[in-house]
Amino acid sequence: MRFPPFDDRGTLTTIELEALWSLHGAWLTARYEWQSAIALWDRLDTAHHLADLRSTERPPFQYYEEAVHEITSGANDYERLTALTAWRYAASAAVLGITVLERVAQAKPPLTASAVEQLCQEPTLGRLREALSVPAADFLPARERRFRDERKEMAERWAQLRDGVDTAIEIVVENAEDEGAAHPQTKKEAAGCLMTEHSPPHTDPVYQGILEPLFVVAEEVPYGISRVIAGR
Repeated sequence: MRFPPFDDRGTLTTIELEALWSLHGAWLTARYEWQSAIALWDRLDTAHHLADLRSTERPPFQYYEEAVHEITSGANDYERLTALTAWRYAASAAVLGITVLERVAQAKPPLTASAVEQLCQEPTLGRLREALSVPAADFLPARERRFRDERKEMAERWAQLRDGVDTAIEIVVENAEDEGAAHPQTKKEAAGCLMTEHSPPHTDPVYQGILEPLFVVAEEVPYGISRVIAGR
């Protein structure tokens, strides 16, 4: 698992470290399941199209077509389930990690157990965007003899993900309008929503295009914490 060893924990508390590690394992496992689900769905979708072509000929028995359609539907449901599970844990890992990174970099007191537990819950879209606005790249110590500005690249990645979250917020509002739902009607209301509660199964995935970038952020934050500790 790609997670720093934290041989020198510095001011990082046991509960902070255990929470970060547990969330990391959760989203990484869900990520692999999601990627497997995508491969499965792609394969079945091809079979689905072939079955549709055969259906136009109206053969006397259509058990093959029925089986493919049923399994493809189940695979689609599993893909969305694993994606939303991965989102929930990766978003929590990102928000908790950024909070701890900022705390360590600015020598703030350790988080309380209740604060850690609260940060382990899925954040709203607006809370995630708020966390991504923290200038975390500025906390990292510069590395000598680097041919590229990794802190600038990190800031750019986070900015792109923030833009993606903004787009997701807009999609949540659009989905509510299409469904005739009373809530949310504005982007401000949508920012207070959870992704997992506003991704109707019959709509295009809200997480499309931003889940993989979220994985990158969730993975790099613990290394940022480790670097800040080592550089103090």
